[in-house]
Amino acid sequence: MHISYNEIHQAIADCVEHTDVYESFKPTLIIAIGSGGFIPARMLRTFLKAKCGKSLPIQTIGLVLYDDNLDKYDPETAVVRKTQWLNYSHGEGTGISLQGHNILIVDEVDDTRKTLSYAVAELAKDAEKQRHDYEAKRKGDEPEWQPPKLGVFVVHNKLKDKEGALPEDLLASRYFKCMDVPDNWIVYPWDALDIEAHQQRSDERRAGERAAKKSRVDGGDK
Repeated sequence: MHISYNEIHQAIADCVEHTDVYESFKPTLIIAIGSGGFIPARMLRTFLKAKCGKSLPIQTIGLVLYDDNLDKYDPETAVVRKTQWLNYSHGEGTGISLQGHNILIVDEVDDTRKTLSYAVAELAKDAEKQRHDYEAKRKGDEPEWQPPKLGVFVVHNKLKDKEGALPEDLLASRYFKCMDVPDNWIVYPWDALDIEAHQQRSDERRAGERAAKKSRVDGGDK
């Protein structure tokens, strides 16, 4: 299934407009999972800026599903590994504090959910370590630690049984998806070698979907 840049752009715009991703969650920090979450995160920031009037900071993390079987990659048995992570050291003034942030984790697709589950769990561990360090150094007149809130934003959620798990409270109120899709292979435009050919495949798919929808409607009128 070939997806175009325009489709992704419009899907994110519609999601921000018609869900309460800003109104209820009010994200203050975007974390993009690389590499599929990079472009959706940047698009998302544009539409959130239209809501809140400012550009939210974007941080990136790199995660890969690694399979020891070099002959045949199997996402069901693959494990998640870090290739890049946040810098929490304040030695050079570039460290990140998670305290008090409403953090929106962005990826292009919720497939097996392993990657998202890993990202949420690891960030929660990091936040707990920061809380412990903060409380150990906090003086009596300093404010108490303000825990961060974690949310998830994906362009596509595949309708399938998930291998990974997310906290129930996150799924109930801080999980945002642009659309549900069947469990088919998705080809994203940033993976295309020939973007015009990719666009043509996307246009053909959408034309077929419109024709099928019209046929169902016409059939129902008979």
